[in-house]
Amino acid sequence: MDAPSPLNNLTLDLKTEENNQIYKINILNSSNALLFNIIIDNSFPKIEYEKEFTIKELLEKGKFFKIFEDIPSIITALKETFENKKPKIKEENEYIQLTIIPTLLALGETNLIIPKKQLNDKDTINELCNIVNKQGKEIENLKIKISTLEEKMKNFEDINPMIRRLKNSNNLIGDIIKTKEQFNKICDWINREKSFKFKLLYKGTTDGDTIDIFHNKCDNQYPTISIIESTDGQIFGGYTTKSWDKNNKNDIPDPDSFLFNLNNTKKYPVSNNKGLMGSFICDFGGSNFHELWISNLYFSNNSFCDNGNGYNFKNNELSGGKSEFKIKELEIYKVIEE
Repeated sequence: MDAPSPLNNLTLDLKTEENNQIYKINILNSSNALLFNIIIDNSFPKIEYEKEFTIKELLEKGKFFKIFEDIPSIITALKETFENKKPKIKEENEYIQLTIIPTLLALGETNLIIPKKQLNDKDTINELCNIVNKQGKEIENLKIKISTLEEKMKNFEDINPMIRRLKNSNNLIGDIIKTKEQFNKICDWINREKSFKFKLLYKGTTDGDTIDIFHNKCDNQYPTISIIESTDGQIFGGYTTKSWDKNNKNDIPDPDSFLFNLNNTKKYPVSNNKGLMGSFICDFGGSNFHELWISNLYFSNNSFCDNGNGYNFKNNELSGGKSEFKIKELEIYKVIEE
């Protein structure tokens, strides 16, 4: 086997068991002398130890150095020695003791005393500037990574409606809709392949329970979802793609409309395409049926649920089995596709 080529420098990161400190050891050929430079990792101000040993000084340190002819041979031997047995470090106030442990025990351990290098204010300022510059570059790189990640997340959201829907559900949870599961169920009933967000148009306890206020808030806003909470705890309502219109006294066909109840998690599709009466408050079913009809001044008056002639339900199950009910809260949302 060929002998390794002589080296002119050697670098070693040494982690001590005593204090878990990392020392960066640099050994250099310095004009036919051996320069030892040791820096304590991540120290500030930088703690550095340094000493240059001549050949004569090294020969006086022990048997290990006496078997080599020149500095490159010593550095090469130190590399092989450190690979087999890492050196020991003992840190004192003003110096470090570096102990070389040869593979051949007969050579004995060799101790080198390396004094602390004195740094002036200029060195400290330069080091601080280097740290700031390095951190600035790291921050810029981090910003680029964050921006790239945000773009990837945006692209992922664009192709995954369920991700956008989960994000939007945080905006809907309120007085009636209290869980993400309820929000997602309504979205599934509208179109399970798409993502939606809901914009609040009208809230009865805040805006008032008159027909004029309802139409001022909701006319010409569509599609909409109407969500009712009755005084006996039923949560139900209806969806329409058509506009509420105070001035339109005719039936408004809407084949995409439906009614629902979140207590029993049932959707009731339209069956006769009558749709709604736009001039009332949430009147689903048209003039002949009125499956769901909210009264004017509904906090004081009863509202009504008729058996499903226009929508597919029976036994007044839309409102929990009652043909008349009192409203605790009514909210109307505009449905916005993303």
